Parts: sequence; C-alpha cells; structure tokens
Amino acid sequence: MLTTNSHPKIYLLSDTHLIADELHDNGAAFQKMRDTSAGKDLDYQEIMLTAFVRKVLNDKPDVIIITGDLTFNGARRSGEKLAEIFAPLKRAGIAFLPISGNHDINDGWAREFEGEFQYRVSQITPQDWKELFASSYQAAADKDNRSLSYSIDLNNDYRLILADSNLYPETFSKTHPITNGYLSPSRLAWIEKELQKAKKHHQHILFFMHHNLYDHNAIINGSFTLDNASELQDLFRKYNVRATFSGHIHAQNIIPAKADCPSFDVASSCFSMCDQGYGVISLTAKELNYQHCSFDSTPFLTPEEIQQLPPGNFHNYLRHQFSKVNQLQMDKYQAKFDSKSDWQAATNLANNLNWDFFTGKSNYDVVNKEEIKTSPAYQLLQQKLLMMINYVDSLLSVSTNSQHINIKW
Repeated sequence: MLTTNSHPKIYLLSDTHLIADELHDNGAAFQKMRDTSAGKDLDYQEIMLTAFVRKVLNDKPDVIIITGDLTFNGARRSGEKLAEIFAPLKRAGIAFLPISGNHDINDGWAREFEGEFQYRVSQITPQDWKELFASSYQAAADKDNRSLSYSIDLNNDYRLILADSNLYPETFSKTHPITNGYLSPSRLAWIEKELQKAKKHHQHILFFMHHNLYDHNAIINGSFTLDNASELQDLFRKYNVRATFSGHIHAQNIIPAKADCPSFDVASSCFSMCDQGYGVISLTAKELNYQHCSFDSTPFLTPEEIQQLPPGNFHNYLRHQFSKVNQLQMDKYQAKFDSKSDWQAATNLANNLNWDFFTGKSNYDVVNKEEIKTSPAYQLLQQKLLMMINYVDSLLSVSTNSQHINIKW
C-alpha cells in the first residue's frame, strides 16, 4: 500500500515525448525531424520536466503517473534521462508510476542526430523499462509477467491498474512504432483478476493505459482507440469500473460514461505541447475529483534555465509551435480560395478550433456554436474545403466539460 492517507492526491501527465539533449546538436537532421513532430516541443523538455518535478516536490501529492510516450523515439538514453529527472520524487516519498506508450518500447525510430545525419541508438527493451522504473514495479501489488502491466494498492479504498496497451516487437526493431493498441487475451485475463481482487477488498478501481477506451473524435480515432475496446468495456461493465485515464491522442478530452459502460475516459493532453496540461486527481473514500491544469513553469525555473528558453511567455512559444502545424496544413489549400484574406480567415478559424479541442475547451454553448457556424470563415471552409468541414463539425460536436469531472461512489 502506497499511503495511509485517506485523502490521497495523484498528479497525472501524458506524452512527455522527451528526447535527451545529448542525442542531438540542433543541426540540420534534428531540425528536419523537429519540423515533422506535429507541434511538440523537443528542445526544452529536460528543463520543463525538471521544473515540473520541482512543482511536485513543492505540492507533495502522493503519486505522479505518466500514461505513456515518456520518450520521443524510444531511445534508451532518453528513458534514462527521464528516470534521472524524476528520481528526486522517490527520495521525497512520492511514488512515480509510469506506463509505456507506443513510442517507448523497441522503437525502430530511436536515433541521435548530428549535423546532417542521424544514427541508430540503443532502444528501450521491456526489460530495460522494468530496470529504469524498478521502484514502480517493486511497489506493485501484482504484475503481469507477459507485459509491462502492474497494479498498485494506493490505500485501503483504491486500487490502481496500470495496463500496457501497446503492440511492440519483442526484439530490436528497424521499423516505425505501431500506433494502435490491443489487449491480448492473457492481458485481459490478468486485468479481470485484478478487478476481482479489488471487488473482494471493496476497493474502487482507477484504470490507466496509453490508448483510449472510447473514440474521442468522430473523424480522428483510428489507432488511438484500443482495437478491442469493446472487450475492456465489457469487463468495466461487469465490475463497475467508473474511471479510466488515457493519453495518446494528445487532446484534453473527457468522454462520459455510456449506457453500456459505466466508465469515464479522461484523455490527457500532451505535456510537450499546447498548454502543458496535467491532471490532478483528488480522492476520498466516497468521491473522485479530477481537474485539468496548465503548468506555469516560471516559479520553478532557475535564472540560468530562463536564459536558455525562448524569450517571453513559454506558452506563447508553444502556441506558435502548434499554429505552425495548422498553417502548414492550410498552406496546401491556399489556391482554392479567391483571396489571401479569405484563406487566412479560414486558417485562423481552423487553428482556433483545433487549439480549443486540444486544450479541452471545445464545450461551446449553443450561442457560440451558432456564431461559429454562421461566420464568414466557416462558410468559406464549407464552400472551399468540404473535406475539412466534417472535421470542423466534429470539433463543434463536443458537448461535455473536459476540464473537470466529479464521481461519487
């Protein structure tokens, strides 16, 4: 049991995507790769994660969990660096419980970058993972010997299940990482045993995995939602599991319980982009509260670290990185518009709607939705980019609060 605290608190991150600074020289090869990284910050994550650990040491939650993709490309050195950054938590008595993502284990993209060249480097193997995060597995109440899944008794009231939902080669890989996730029959059997134990001891279950339990977007969901999610949903219905936490899609989005499955699925945003989101899970024996937060690093940075960062507010830099991706996408379609101003208006709308979805702020009221749908920019998208309007409409279909949930047991 991790704590005797009857009101424990968990800090939740996902998709930190760390590449160790020593694996690149900021040369041409790294810059080319950075330009394809879908808006993620790859330059300052060592500083930002170090600052976040300082915040955790200051706030003193009982646990911090990362739901996968700790590393950018599965390089062993990046895993080692992340373990070093979070090592002070153990000395402070704060449990650190990571689970792997699709980029972490035997990733054929593990590279270091020097000048115009990139070179293969050591990948994280399943055994490496268990050694890097040995204290997590040592604290486990139970482990699945066929995967990287494990469970933890948080206190008398809660059992945490941290499930390995990834598909990855068992040996050194030369191919791209597999994006989709699947729980094999043996993993599902192990999960059910854990659910039975929790039921026997009258514990509530908090379930964590990298892949999503539900579709978080009507258009973009392939390879993000667990391939056999329906089988896991069946177990959750059988054992009344009401809280699942995932990542992978990089968007802060909460899907509430459904008629045939009692579990909320909280997809955490990507910490290395957008608003540096993290979640705070506050628990009592009778209640769960989850709150999405945006990390303000400023109070936790040294003067030397501030000098290394881009000038100004770091979140403005992240917003710029995010907007560049949307701009590049819309650049392809400029010729379809009658004027540059029309194209820019449509681009701005698409960018703003995307930003709100990825930061969990797409729950517009009826008036705002009507204003968006009757705006000239929306009409332009509808006339000129019909293939994009379906995606835009999917963002406008969000109808739940993705910042906060409350569950009473």
